[in-house]
Amino acid sequence: MTEEQQDKTISRRAFLKTSTLVATGVAIGLGAVSVPLLKSEEKLLRPPGALSEKLFLASCIKCGQCLQVCPPQILKLAGISQGFGIGTPYLVPRDGACILCSGLPCVLACPTGALDHHISLGKDAEMGLAVISGPKSCLSAQGVNDLVFRLEEYRKNRASLDTEQELHEIILILLKRLSEDEKNKLADRFSLPELSDKVVKSLAGKLKSKDIVWLVEFVGSSSQAMTPCRVCLDECPLKAEKPIEFTTQGGNKKESANVLPVVTETCVGCGVCEEKCPTPEPSITIVPRLRPKKGAGVKPSVEERS
Repeated sequence: MTEEQQDKTISRRAFLKTSTLVATGVAIGLGAVSVPLLKSEEKLLRPPGALSEKLFLASCIKCGQCLQVCPPQILKLAGISQGFGIGTPYLVPRDGACILCSGLPCVLACPTGALDHHISLGKDAEMGLAVISGPKSCLSAQGVNDLVFRLEEYRKNRASLDTEQELHEIILILLKRLSEDEKNKLADRFSLPELSDKVVKSLAGKLKSKDIVWLVEFVGSSSQAMTPCRVCLDECPLKAEKPIEFTTQGGNKKESANVLPVVTETCVGCGVCEEKCPTPEPSITIVPRLRPKKGAGVKPSVEERS
């Protein structure tokens, strides 16, 4: 074989090798990109002040500044399944909702305006809208008190729990709702010197099965148990704006009847209601980017809208 023929053979081999590598790279690239792009239609709940999704994706430089300054540290970065949205911030309410911090530090930290610098108040966030996704499981609709429900769930699942944190939290909330006489009865039952956070935390780790049974009965007979669950409104950082109203299906408000929470136009979709909802699967969830119609009154539940 002549030197010229050898050069041609080597060139041909190099070309085939290079072509194969390029083709493989393109195939892998298309596989890695095209699949996420097909899935990128999934709407993510963005931080406060996020521009419309197209503008947000075009403006966000994925610097992570909003994550670094987020006080509750609830923001996440989107993965490859979000296609062009990879690396952009979002949150999952059930894992941790936005508490609409004073001054909205995430907005202030955004260097590009992907989070609109014109807003500084939580009530202007417009992240999405809460909907009653489980009207049949909603404790308020069933007339069930949230602490009674949580204690029953704790009693049934106690053996599989690794911590008394849930019980500690329940008792702390309970103490804020009990009358003075009821607090004294609780303190006498467990010989507590005081009802401080430290004492209550210690108590939560010492209660035996019979104590839990007594506590369930005590909470069920307490005056606060007459009020059905109102957690979605009680925990809302915009509670004063009345983003949720409790009404009967007919529209007449009743304080102690079985009523369904109805979302109003002041909801911004921060997700706290979804995070705090006591039912195993949240009965109220956030639809990202869905906006309330101003002046349209209350919004229907998912079941009513379908």
